[in-house]
Amino acid sequence: MTIEQTIDIPAGHRVFLDLPLDLPAGKVKITITPQTETPTVNAYEAIENLQGLAQKLGSTLTVDSFLEMRREDLRLEEAKYQEFFQDKG
Repeated sequence: MTIEQTIDIPAGHRVFLDLPLDLPAGKVKITITPQTETPTVNAYEAIENLQGLAQKLGSTLTVDSFLEMRREDLRLEEAKYQEFFQDKG
């Protein structure tokens, strides 16, 4: 016989079991398996968590500085593109 039940463990960490009367008396094996739940975090909370982590690691990157770096990368790519095709033409 196998009895399986999902319960919430209270703050006091004491659990009482009411067993069926047809369960014979004697030794039994009780197994407790914690159910892991994936924490749900919305996008705003995730961004805040990452910003906090970045600050702890000493990052000075901001959205504005990132976008400026990206614009500079695009300017450099465009210059290389223009130089490559001017040599071909």
